[in-house]
Amino acid sequence: METTDLIKQMHGEHASWQNKIQSFRTEIKLLNQDLSGIVSKYVPREVPAKSEHFQNSFILQNEVLDIMRHDFKQYENLLDANIEKPGKNEIGSILQEHQQHLSRLQDFEKLFKELKDEFNLFTKKEVQVS
Repeated sequence: METTDLIKQMHGEHASWQNKIQSFRTEIKLLNQDLSGIVSKYVPREVPAKSEHFQNSFILQNEVLDIMRHDFKQYENLLDANIEKPGKNEIGSILQEHQQHLSRLQDFEKLFKELKDEFNLFTKKEVQVS
């Protein structure tokens, strides 16, 4: 495969990763709404302690997504520069960075799934109690 075609393919993958990041953001927003609904059923002093854990986790997840989105955008700019001026950067380093971004996204997906599973158990427990 020609280097320019490979870079265009990686650019396309990054665009799909940006869409995934937006999906995660939407999902976090919905989880926060679910959490607010649960918390609103309690008198302030009776709010389950675990709810603060989830609130903080969702904030942290959004911050991680912000950083990844920024880093991915910077990388996309590098790809664009290499399409405009082929050979500007060594393809090996571009591929390595691409793999690092893929790994970060996969790690995030795994951890986010674990957080969602934990939250779903919490919501089932709280819905049964209330």
